[in-house]
Amino acid sequence: MTQIDDVLALAVIGRDEAMITYAATIDPVYTIGPKVHGGSAQMLAANAAHAAFLEWTGSSAPPLIRAGAGDPVPVALTSTYLSAPRPDRVELCARLIKRGRTVSVVEVDLVQEGRTMIATTVVFGVLDQGKPHRSAPIPLRDLPPAPTADAIYLDHSPMSEIMHLGPVLDYAIDPETFPAAIGGRGEPVIRGWVRPKAGAAHLPFVTTVCDVSPPVVMNLGIFGWAPTVTLSTYLRRVPAGAPGSWLRVANSSIEVGQGMFESDHTVIDSTGVIVGQSRQLALIPAPAFG
Repeated sequence: MTQIDDVLALAVIGRDEAMITYAATIDPVYTIGPKVHGGSAQMLAANAAHAAFLEWTGSSAPPLIRAGAGDPVPVALTSTYLSAPRPDRVELCARLIKRGRTVSVVEVDLVQEGRTMIATTVVFGVLDQGKPHRSAPIPLRDLPPAPTADAIYLDHSPMSEIMHLGPVLDYAIDPETFPAAIGGRGEPVIRGWVRPKAGAAHLPFVTTVCDVSPPVVMNLGIFGWAPTVTLSTYLRRVPAGAPGSWLRVANSSIEVGQGMFESDHTVIDSTGVIVGQSRQLALIPAPAFG
């Protein structure tokens, strides 16, 4: 298994009519500085919600890493970050809120040492299939399907000292959208390419990619840890492409305030189809990790 799949490993440690509780261990790979990466924590919550949903419904559908377009899966996740967990053992407490014909809802609390760190609401549905009724032009589709020769790779940059996801994914940034890398300034937009180190991209991986970019406020000369307040992610499709295929991702902001800013990710696969989207509200970066 890849390490992306390893972090999804769950063990049932409690079960009653109202809740199923899982234990999992978050590896230090899934951190930004000393804090657990928000998208990775949300990926784990999605997997716990999916595992519980399959048990509650008696479904024979495959686990989330092998889910297909016709399977009931998480299509929308909203996480509120009450505190930043550390990379270690966590518990995931899943509760079925609604079971419907089209839409179902599961709530998952990520708990560490008896304290709820992240609360996530997971909406289940069926992924999009076929040609969209409409897909607006976006600059991300102008990016080549694979990194350009001048791309800035996570594995070979100072970013790897803060962003520790390098062992599980390849991440390359379009230098034209990251002037902060050379001390410059520009618009709060960062585009690039992401793929798993091993295997093909699946839905849990898309969840992580929907929070993969450095804070776009770096292009405005604002550096440091930008704690996430809330993150909403929409999973639209299973990515097309064989192992080794890249996803293209853009992160942008239209409003950077004095205390908070919004950050929007769009993720497309090798065919140019949108497979994931997210919006988060984050705090303006603190001067240093604490």
